[in-house]
Amino acid sequence: MKQKKFFSWRNFLAWVTFLFGVLICHYTGNRGVFPLDSFSHFDSGYRILNGEHPFKDYWIVSGFFIDYIQSLIFYFLGINWQTYILNASLLNGISSLLIYTLFNSLGLNFKLSFFYAICFSILAYPSSGTPFVDHHSTFLSILALVMLIKSMQTNKLYYWGLVPIFLFTAFLSKQVPATYIFLITILMIILHLYFQERKISIRILYTLFTSSLILIALLFIFLKFHDVEIKNFLTQYIFYPSTIGEERYGTIKYDFKNTFLNFKFIYLALFFLIFFTFENLKKKQNFFNQINLKVLLICILTFLALAQHIIFTKNQIFIFFLIPFILGFANIQLNMINCNYKKFLNIVLIIFCVGVTIKYHIRYNIERKFHELNNVEFSHSINAFDLSKKFYGLKWLTPKIKNKVENENEISFLKYFGNILKLDSSNKLVLTNYSIFSVLSKENVSGFSRWYPGDNTAFPIKNDKYFSNYKNLIISNIQKKNITTFYLLPDIKESNLLDYVDSNCFNKKEIKFKIIKFKLNDKCQDIFMWKKN
Repeated sequence: MKQKKFFSWRNFLAWVTFLFGVLICHYTGNRGVFPLDSFSHFDSGYRILNGEHPFKDYWIVSGFFIDYIQSLIFYFLGINWQTYILNASLLNGISSLLIYTLFNSLGLNFKLSFFYAICFSILAYPSSGTPFVDHHSTFLSILALVMLIKSMQTNKLYYWGLVPIFLFTAFLSKQVPATYIFLITILMIILHLYFQERKISIRILYTLFTSSLILIALLFIFLKFHDVEIKNFLTQYIFYPSTIGEERYGTIKYDFKNTFLNFKFIYLALFFLIFFTFENLKKKQNFFNQINLKVLLICILTFLALAQHIIFTKNQIFIFFLIPFILGFANIQLNMINCNYKKFLNIVLIIFCVGVTIKYHIRYNIERKFHELNNVEFSHSINAFDLSKKFYGLKWLTPKIKNKVENENEISFLKYFGNILKLDSSNKLVLTNYSIFSVLSKENVSGFSRWYPGDNTAFPIKNDKYFSNYKNLIISNIQKKNITTFYLLPDIKESNLLDYVDSNCFNKKEIKFKIIKFKLNDKCQDIFMWKKN
């Protein structure tokens, strides 16, 4: 009997869901790169393995959790592109699997649960394919909501204990949208506990409080273990990012395109869910304590939170996975209604889901719009094994490439610079968004920030009140590591170095491919006369 149960269709499709989620994300992760985003955790995962840590060795405003997960994957599975994108692929597979099990536990048959979970997996993390802070924060938040729904459905304490864990790791991936989902979770917990017996409510609150307290304690222990000062963590991860948010809120535009047209199919999915839910609930007593209403509220509020996040950050839209997510719940509600058109409406939901999944799969997974690759020809891609065997499987193509010759030239440029680093025996750092040279050179040569986006979204620029904090981190690390040479690749402006260290400190030389080499001289007061505040 046990053997028969293990090999049931339900369990088989669960495995297929997970594996498909991993493989579809792995497929897109190998289709071209957008250097600023695609390489954001590649070198940083390697740096951690070699004793460098965020907050003290490089400035970060998000992605703390992802860096350490990446370092663990590198440690156990080796350092290469395929193990790098596994970070994203595993989360996509796990999210899809838990969506499948959630739908099934709420009454949807395993075939339809499988269908919606597969559509979810196609539209979820594959839009990036590589580890990315917004995606990690979003899908860990989604998992927190899955645990919340399971908690409200069963009141089992281990589900309640998992809710803070997923929210906490989502926040340590990126502060938003995790904070928005945290507020939604608090609201839903209050609504749920209002209808519970006092004894049950106390047990739930105790579990939530204990789990949260343990997580906070573990964070402080972790930071202490790696000699990261709490004030540096708070400055980089809490205080400075809040100033970026303040600036962005002043420039938000809520026009018809931003608030409706961009999300029209999600609105339609919500319409189905709202209609079927109220048709199902209007004949039931104790309306506000029904799990169906709570799921509806979670779906509506989650959409509003994620849409606000997209409008706020002005990033490419990546939340179309909400369509199969919402439609799965809509189908659950439809199956509970007695009507003559149930079979027809089931077909409508399935056709709608298939249509939007194909549409956004082509746009984001095939054309790679999220990474700005939708205007390039993938026939111009090159096997990145030509750059290094560590990039086997990656089809190298960046947004600026117009033909295969340009792509070959870019590979030649990167190989040329890699050889320069190997021949340079000095203590050196590289400032670029091609964050691959620590891995390629087997040295910690990455700069003081994970990104160099050209604005203040990654680190403080001149006239920012945290400018001195970033400058102090730069100078203290130059002293500590005895850095004498700096290389700036063409994708980076000189201001990323010279705004923080006086240009008189360097002897400048331009070499092939517009690479700039700055050699520190012995007259630099910024470095040699500097004292910590």
